[in-house]
Amino acid sequence: MILDFVRYIAEAVETRTPHPEDAIFNGSVAAGDAITALGSVIANPSEVTIKWDGFPALIFGRTPDGKLAIMDKYMFDKGAVATSPKDWERYDASKASGKLRPDLYAKLEAIWPGLEATVKGQGFYWGDLLWAGKLNPVKGAYTFQPNTVEYRVPVQSEIGQLIANSVGGMVVHQYFDGIGGKASQWNGKGLENVKGGVAIIKPGMGIKFKLKDPVQASRAAKSALTKYGAEVDGLLATIPGSTREAIKRYFNQKITAQTNLDLHDWMKTNVSAKQYAALVGDDFSGSMFTKDASGKVSESPGYAGLKAIWNAIYAYKVNLAQQLESQVQGVEQYINGQPGGEGFVFTTPTGLVKLVNRSQFGAAHFNK
Repeated sequence: MILDFVRYIAEAVETRTPHPEDAIFNGSVAAGDAITALGSVIANPSEVTIKWDGFPALIFGRTPDGKLAIMDKYMFDKGAVATSPKDWERYDASKASGKLRPDLYAKLEAIWPGLEATVKGQGFYWGDLLWAGKLNPVKGAYTFQPNTVEYRVPVQSEIGQLIANSVGGMVVHQYFDGIGGKASQWNGKGLENVKGGVAIIKPGMGIKFKLKDPVQASRAAKSALTKYGAEVDGLLATIPGSTREAIKRYFNQKITAQTNLDLHDWMKTNVSAKQYAALVGDDFSGSMFTKDASGKVSESPGYAGLKAIWNAIYAYKVNLAQQLESQVQGVEQYINGQPGGEGFVFTTPTGLVKLVNRSQFGAAHFNK
């Protein structure tokens, strides 16, 4: 079935921003690039922006005939251009699941007139919804929690004054010159904060971040890569891509407290029997382990190195994220009642990289 509001064709939108520590699963050269990227953010902290924990991500702008369109990234990818909340309902009803999202339709109804007033330029803007509808202050602050992070904004702050005159809030980070266009960093133009509109917040909020080089952490990451890089490359060369991705998923789930299993136990039900035998084996005879003359089992240099490099880059990254977190002003961020936000994003010569304290934000996000 072709919906009447699907009128344009859009190319795929790249939505994943990598964690630097995961680069080791692409080999030692990629891990070295990630370490270099972390060094570049220290040298150029002005490139850092706050990673807001908004939900959902929305792409909005005007069609060639001037109508306001609001979509999620899946609709945008498919060329499903929704020019009213009813279009969203029809789109959802046409999916195989047929699952409707009435709570989201209500939010769209609340912000649609506000975005109509706010969008002045051409093209499409990609951002995250922070709140929908009129907010009322409590104890001198506006509070909203779109996803995992709770935000508290003092009434008298610059953002607080925007909230007072808004019917919703959006943090905008990327721009498309048209449907099917390539995403680029939003330059701050084309959207205007007006009374009764949707408050548009720039990701960095104008904060001039500064960073100190955590010498011990950076040296530890480089040292781990030098010591184990060749061994890790040797191990990864024996592992098919699908299994490598599974092991990366384990590392991610371990740091976010989604599993308490050791890797060799987790792999029993998450990789093929053939790969489990090759990498672990019932008697630890696989390539991830080694035995000495007496039969004592230990991790192979490649496996030990994989963990060492991943952990060292992660520790280096978290140090930078914590430095940046302490400099955020104008908004308070909390995760399960404790100070903390989703993290930060920065631009490198090879693309975007995110700095997220996964043991705090990730654990809260995935274990709600």
